[in-house]
Amino acid sequence: MNFNNNESGESMNLKSELKKILSDQPTHIIDNETLIEKMLANIGSVDPELRDELIFSTFGKLIIEERLTHKQLEYILQKCLNKLFVDIGTAEGDSVFARSFSALTIALILEKDREKQLLSDDLVERAIDSSINYLRLEKDIRGYVQGKGWAHSVAHGADLLAEAIKHPYFNTELSHESLEVIKLCLFKESSSMVPYVDDEEERLIFVTEALMEKGTSQEDIEHWVSEISNELKFHLEREGFGLSFFRKRSDVINFLRAFYFRLLFKNEKPSLQKLIAEVLEKWHNQLFNPKSEQ
Repeated sequence: MNFNNNESGESMNLKSELKKILSDQPTHIIDNETLIEKMLANIGSVDPELRDELIFSTFGKLIIEERLTHKQLEYILQKCLNKLFVDIGTAEGDSVFARSFSALTIALILEKDREKQLLSDDLVERAIDSSINYLRLEKDIRGYVQGKGWAHSVAHGADLLAEAIKHPYFNTELSHESLEVIKLCLFKESSSMVPYVDDEEERLIFVTEALMEKGTSQEDIEHWVSEISNELKFHLEREGFGLSFFRKRSDVINFLRAFYFRLLFKNEKPSLQKLIAEVLEKWHNQLFNPKSEQ
């Protein structure tokens, strides 16, 4: 796996080849097998142009336009599922780019398979299980990394889990586990204790919406919202009004606000809106108007 940021001749050649594909140059003939290997070998490159703008975009183009065989799709999915857990549990390191962009590529494949259902049942079920486990185990929650571009592991992991839930093979018995992993993401800490700043909360809401569309009851969602508030209360009691608590509070409040407005804009589930508003008011008063909580 190549995490080298040096602009080698091989890297430049790959960039040139991918730019030709993305620009649809009619005379360009693609050797898919060789190209796939090169792209997979560099999917975690710390060069943001190569990784994000070219490799991921090319995977997207080839998958969406159905320019890959069934066998090639399965091969890419298997390789990305393996890369999804490379050095998992590392708090900060360049391996996060391979995990994160493998997650996005898996999401693209699941989205296409939702329409076509060409992949084997076992492989799709493995991808669905992995989507939950990845968000559970990922500890490097950085968004934008200066000089290296987007890591965005939580956002990309949320995109993957949302696509997994939308797939016809998603077992609704995994709904509770999926909600739990979203809650876990809200309480993850970076090594610098900086809260989410790159719209991770919005992406996590897409998972919640996918679960509701899949049939998760409003009662279960309301219970889960209350559990999130109770978890935050537990951290306050254990840590007090320290920096760690305030970072967690920021993530939870931003998530609930975004969730509330998503429901409001869609004119859905007024009683759930009411509950979220009450939770938000409670936490506002806890900090800014404590007498009202007495």
